[in-house]
Amino acid sequence: MKKQLITLLCAGTLLSGLSGCLNDKGYTDLINAENAQPVVSIFGGQSGSKVLGVDLSTTPVDTKLFDVNLGSPSKLGQDVTVTIAVDPNLLKGTTYELLPTNTYSIPATQVVIKAGQRDVPFSVKFNTSLIDLKKSYALPLTITSANGAVVATNLKDVVFGIKVNNIYAGKYQATGTFTHPTAGPRAINREKTLATIDATTSETEFADLGGSGWTMQLKINADNTVTLIPTGSSNTSTKQSGVNKYDPASKTFTLNYSYPGAGGDRVVTETITRK
Repeated sequence: MKKQLITLLCAGTLLSGLSGCLNDKGYTDLINAENAQPVVSIFGGQSGSKVLGVDLSTTPVDTKLFDVNLGSPSKLGQDVTVTIAVDPNLLKGTTYELLPTNTYSIPATQVVIKAGQRDVPFSVKFNTSLIDLKKSYALPLTITSANGAVVATNLKDVVFGIKVNNIYAGKYQATGTFTHPTAGPRAINREKTLATIDATTSETEFADLGGSGWTMQLKINADNTVTLIPTGSSNTSTKQSGVNKYDPASKTFTLNYSYPGAGGDRVVTETITRK
């Protein structure tokens, strides 16, 4: 199956490559295990390749990754033990590096589907504070064996690209004013997304010019002042023109900045508040 990446942040999203997998072996066959052969698989659209968003934390975060499913005509009267392992070979042909072993732990590489049950969760503990946010890491996992059942060869692998979110990442509402030296002021009232750059820096659209490729990074300093760094197509001469700060209580950025252009400076005042 192609390693096309999708986001895991939208719960229930199916893999774009899933239909191709189901052509190999019908999903009904996996659930009902036709021919009376119990089949173990990573449940439905939870297999394949995806990006996993995990929050930055100084303590290990226990994260459920997927369910291991047992398909059979009827529920079995005995336990089925399923073994799961890290498989670096799944990263061949991708741009990902293997997630370093010191950044995660697997509480149990074997999961037991108890007699009479269909599914059991598989979890990993991520030490996200040890992950280098500037690198592209992935955790590739595969079902290697199952006692008392066969392994579905086309629904046994999953590759999780790891995206660590700092505490500022998420959806915000921006309001304010963009004042042009000749065209006058216009209101800013739009939703913005802050994406993680590192533990204290996030990136979002510059004023209301995100559609033109203008972006900015907001770095929160130790005293909660904010350093604004123009990125993308933004004017590199952008400068602070008032107070730039972050209020952790209200989760609000207060920004005042400007950049030069024909006719004079373009001046922006805005507040960006967590939704």
